Amino acid sequence: MTTFSHEQFDYKSYAQHRPAPTKSVFDAILTYHDGPLDKCIDLGCGHGVAARGLAEHFKSVTGIDPSEGMLREARARTSASHLEYRRSKAETLPFIPDQSISLVIACQAAHWFDAEHVWKEMTRVVQSKGTVAFWNWGRYYLIGHHGADEILRRFTEEDLGSYWSQPGRSIWNERMRPMECRDLGNWEDLTRLQYEPCLDALASGIGGGIRMHMPLTLGGLEGLVRTWSPVHEWRKAHPDVLSVKEGGAGDIVDSVMQEIVEADEDWRNFTAFGGNWREIKIDLEMRSILLMARRK
Repeated sequence: MTTFSHEQFDYKSYAQHRPAPTKSVFDAILTYHDGPLDKCIDLGCGHGVAARGLAEHFKSVTGIDPSEGMLREARARTSASHLEYRRSKAETLPFIPDQSISLVIACQAAHWFDAEHVWKEMTRVVQSKGTVAFWNWGRYYLIGHHGADEILRRFTEEDLGSYWSQPGRSIWNERMRPMECRDLGNWEDLTRLQYEPCLDALASGIGGGIRMHMPLTLGGLEGLVRTWSPVHEWRKAHPDVLSVKEGGAGDIVDSVMQEIVEADEDWRNFTAFGGNWREIKIDLEMRSILLMARRK
């Protein structure tokens, strides 16, 4: 995934706006793991938010990411002495000894991995009864706002369609099934926890998975959308199109946010009477998928 290594990528904004793993995510993984809390690695660690959470439980944590920019941001946000960061792809970890790791986690990263090669490496580095947990979220639902949600869905799937990196996007659209462990000779207790939101109301989705809820503002949604890799790729392809914040007439994100505001009568009225649309409060829920496997 080369977008996150591009020199113009805004790592600080990414860290500011991206969802963080909730306590329920860690609780689900640690309950399943039910084993030693010695050494943990966080693959595709990004700015280190999951690694820092795991450092509260494990004696030693290593965050691993191919992007030096992400690792700089992670180190700047980390104070724990038993948490380190290394630059590497997930599929090749030559600095990790055989059968030395208690838990491997990847949060919103596994869809970028090569499934065959990463599971081969997991088989090498994870100790007996150790755990691999791949957690992903996506498809943001604007709960209670059907018209605005449809615009966000169209923007995500159609307007940005050609700017999503592959095969990562297809893997996610297939509900992460291509990343499931196939090596039943070395792994057992394969588990899938999935939650699919319902647009009508909060906490009314289906599935027994982890519910991801983000209360934020429309301004916060704009900031989140601007962290998406396809938005970064779109901006690279349209360098002369400046956002309103940059002093331009507006880019693809400015346009879709205006459409979203116009799609809701209450939001239109709020802005018509001088209100700032960026202050409007919303609730997002996200599809959530957690894959876990235990080393024999």
